[in-house]
Amino acid sequence: MQDKIILGLLLDGDKSSYDMKKSMESSTGFFYNSSQGSIQPALKKLIQNGHVQVTEERRGAIIKKIFSITEKGEKEFLSWASDPIALEKPRDPALVKMFFFNYVDGHRKLELVEAYLREIETVETTLKMIQQMNREKIGNNSELLNNPKWKSRLDTLEFGAEYYAFLKDWYGRYLKNIKEELER
Repeated sequence: MQDKIILGLLLDGDKSSYDMKKSMESSTGFFYNSSQGSIQPALKKLIQNGHVQVTEERRGAIIKKIFSITEKGEKEFLSWASDPIALEKPRDPALVKMFFFNYVDGHRKLELVEAYLREIETVETTLKMIQQMNREKIGNNSELLNNPKWKSRLDTLEFGAEYYAFLKDWYGRYLKNIKEELER
């Protein structure tokens, strides 16, 4: 999946690996984990397959590698993006832990869920800030409002915000149940 994200980001324009990492952190990083350690091997594979090319750009004393998508890479990406969407089982470590919570002391369970809720709230707040920044950027600009790229990214952002709102609500109720169990 990392390779597809890279190809999609390069369709927006040439980037260094650092620029890709920053783009992922404020977009796909909310629903697909990415690290600099996973970007480099994916880039190497994409170059070997002829999907990406690299050039070096001198900025003063620093030489920076800039990556760009090739025609072959664009075809590969568009083919993948047009494939049917496969329903996948969620891979959520929190759910796995919860499955075995019967082995965890009630007070510790409470601490874990409270900490997890704080993380959820942080991400939810960040997504809401990004949504607000996008609303301000777009404003009443009909060209941006009707741009398919902006539309798909805003739709994804909306899904993410609603997903984390759901998690916050669900784990909030779960926390309440744990508290009630401890009071008995």
